[in-house]
Amino acid sequence: MRERRANDEFRLLDNRRRAKSHKAERQNNEFKTQENERRAEALKISRENDEFKTEDNKRRAEALKIERQSDEFKIQENKRRAETMKIERQNDEFRIEENKRRAEALKIARQDNEFKEEEKRKNALRMYYSRDKYKNNFDAMKSNYESNIKEGPTHICSCCGGLWFAYSIREYTIEMLANKGLKTEFINTVCYLKHAIIKLCATCRKDIMSNKIPNLALSNGLAFYEIPDCLKTLTELEKRLISPRIPFMVIRTLGFSKQFGLKGNLVNVSMNVDTNVSILPRSFSDTYTIQLKLMRQMKNKNAFMYETIRPKVVHTAVKYLVQQELYKDEGIVI
Repeated sequence: MRERRANDEFRLLDNRRRAKSHKAERQNNEFKTQENERRAEALKISRENDEFKTEDNKRRAEALKIERQSDEFKIQENKRRAETMKIERQNDEFRIEENKRRAEALKIARQDNEFKEEEKRKNALRMYYSRDKYKNNFDAMKSNYESNIKEGPTHICSCCGGLWFAYSIREYTIEMLANKGLKTEFINTVCYLKHAIIKLCATCRKDIMSNKIPNLALSNGLAFYEIPDCLKTLTELEKRLISPRIPFMVIRTLGFSKQFGLKGNLVNVSMNVDTNVSILPRSFSDTYTIQLKLMRQMKNKNAFMYETIRPKVVHTAVKYLVQQELYKDEGIVI
């Protein structure tokens, strides 16, 4: 065989045949495992020789250097190393030793003035970019915030009726809520404002998804009654003419916060609505107006309120109010 392999052509064909045969044998996992163990054991014994170990390390480093010239291989290799290091550093003992080794290596490297200056330059550059990035992010966030609050919170929660910004609201349909296991009757109860698209704030959404009625739900009796048209157009003085009581109080600002508070007593003055309405001119039309002064006390020279009122509007509002329970309980008739 040795004489035959002296022939270059025969040796080339024989090597190909052996490689093909070996490749077929390594498809057997058991054979592959045993061969790997045998190779590892043989390499371990060979690397006990310092000369062989040095040459083997050089050969591996050279081969790795050539392979890392490929960007794809380099990226995969870096990912593999990072993942391996991450797993190894979960061991506290290894992490402590690794930190010590890095600190010692850095300490030695910093003895070189050139390395030290380069490190300072890199740190300064990294800090500059970090500050610039933070400034750009802050400016972007500020601009985004100002654009979002320019129009104010305009999205209405279908459950509590609160005003919210767009990012605080999530939109649903009845089908979407039903798919989450909510009953249709429950959905109709908690969603007081009826719309095709149901908008829910974070607080209401949390309770509704837990199949609970939120505390601030409008269906809990917290909804305001719709103001009739005859009361919407009333001026401040016209409202006082038909009010059963007029509260008098002193309101002052509280310190620099510009909040308001009451000072002194609150005087609740009862008014006779039918008398107030009866003293208005009897003949009036829709366009008829009169000037009226409201005095705190008749001895005062200056009026508390002085407006031009519309008797027709006042009379229409009173006719509506005397039919309500509050005015009936007060015994107000005209």
